[in-house]
Amino acid sequence: MQRKVLMDLIEIKSAIASVLPFIIGVLYTSYHHITLDWVNIGLFFLAAVAFHLATNVWDNLQDYLNAKHATFKAGVNDVIGRESLTKQQVEKVLLTLMIIATGLGLLVWVRVGGIVWPILAILSYGVGFLYSGGPKPISRTPLGETFSGLTMGFVIVLMVVLVNNVKLTGSLVWTVFITAAIGVFSIANIMLANNIGDYQEDLKEDRHTLVYYLGQTKALYLYLILYTCGYLSVGYGVLVHILPWSTLLSLIGILPIVNHFKYFWQDRTKKGSFILTIKNTVIIMGLYIIGLLMAIIFSF
Repeated sequence: MQRKVLMDLIEIKSAIASVLPFIIGVLYTSYHHITLDWVNIGLFFLAAVAFHLATNVWDNLQDYLNAKHATFKAGVNDVIGRESLTKQQVEKVLLTLMIIATGLGLLVWVRVGGIVWPILAILSYGVGFLYSGGPKPISRTPLGETFSGLTMGFVIVLMVVLVNNVKLTGSLVWTVFITAAIGVFSIANIMLANNIGDYQEDLKEDRHTLVYYLGQTKALYLYLILYTCGYLSVGYGVLVHILPWSTLLSLIGILPIVNHFKYFWQDRTKKGSFILTIKNTVIIMGLYIIGLLMAIIFSF
C-alpha cells in the first residue's frame, strides 16, 4: 500500500482532534501544580493516537461494506473503493493499530492501577467501534456529535490528568469538564460539519444523522450555537477561577469563524465545510492552549 493511500485510509489529518485535547490535559495538570508523569503521558499519547487512527480505518471499512449505492463503493467519498483496496489490506492496518493502542493502554494501566482507567478505556473503545459498527451505528443517528465531542474533547483530557496518579473526584470531573468544554463543542462541530457536507449522500444511504432531522439551514445555526457555547464555557471558567484570564485569548478565533461561516453558508458541500471546520478547531484550541501556556509561565 502506497504511503499516500495509507495516510488517506487512516485519515492522518484528523489526528489533530485527539492531539489538541491531549495537550489541554497536560496543561491543565501543570496549571494545577500536579506532578507530571512523562512516561505515562508519552505512552498514553501514542495509545490515544493509534486508537484514533484505528477508528478512522474502522469507520471507512464499515461505510464501504454497508454502502447501499454503487457510487459510494466506487470511491466517491471512501478511499477503499477509490484505491481498490482489499478487505484484507484494510484489516491488516486496523489490527496493527489496535495492537499498538491496546498494548500501550494496558501498560499505562499497569503503571496507574485502579479501576477507573480500564472503565474509561472500555468506554472509549465501545464508542469508537459502535460509532460506525454494530446494528445501529452511532454515526447514523442524531447522537454522533454528542458522543464524538464528549469522548474526544472531554474523556481524553480527563484520562491525561488521571495518568498522573490523580484521585478521581466530583470536583476534578467538573473542573476538567469546564477546562475541556471549548474542545468538546469544537470537536462536536467537526462531526456536524461533516454531516452537513454529507447531507445529500446520507439521504441516499439512509443515514438519519442530526442534520437529517434539522435540515442543512437549521444545522448551520446549531453550528454557530455550539461555538457560542464553547466560548461561554471559557467565560464561565474565568469568572469562577477555574480558568486563567489569559484563556480569553481564544476569543480572537471569533473573527475567522465568522469569515469561514459566511463561506460555509454559501457552499454546504463537504469541500466547503469540513476543512474550514478543522481550521476553526485548530485556531480556537490553539489560541486557548497559548492562553493556558501563558498562565503557566507567568505563575512561576
